[in-house]
Amino acid sequence: MTNAEIGNRIRHARDLRAATLDDIAQKVGVTKSTVQRYENGKINNIKIPVVESIATALGVNPAWIIGKSDVMELPSHVPPKIIQYYNQLNDIGKHEAEKRVEELTYLPQYTLGIKAAHNDYIDEPGELEKMRDDLANLKRPDAGR
Repeated sequence: MTNAEIGNRIRHARDLRAATLDDIAQKVGVTKSTVQRYENGKINNIKIPVVESIATALGVNPAWIIGKSDVMELPSHVPPKIIQYYNQLNDIGKHEAEKRVEELTYLPQYTLGIKAAHNDYIDEPGELEKMRDDLANLKRPDAGR
């Protein structure tokens, strides 16, 4: 998808939400002219965190903005609390938050225990049977309740 097409989607969503350039700039933490440059396709290689911030500010699917989904609307216009809190942080705070969430993944009481969701070697002998065994041994996260 071209920068102009991404910009058109941002502008379309902003128009649907009746949001001003200032509204979005303030929520994303950039200047009004930067948002306008995104909308006009004047910024090359828009970064994924910026797309996510703009999508959050507009209450739309970030994958739709970049053309990876046909679904614009999210199930709810209110982003999850963790995203709301994360978007209020500066770069240092975001880095610390990412470290803390990563740390939680090392603690078994906070994880689902599933380590992989695909098999790149499915065509090799015996792999299909291993996959079937793994699926049979999976336990639902709420199974122990």
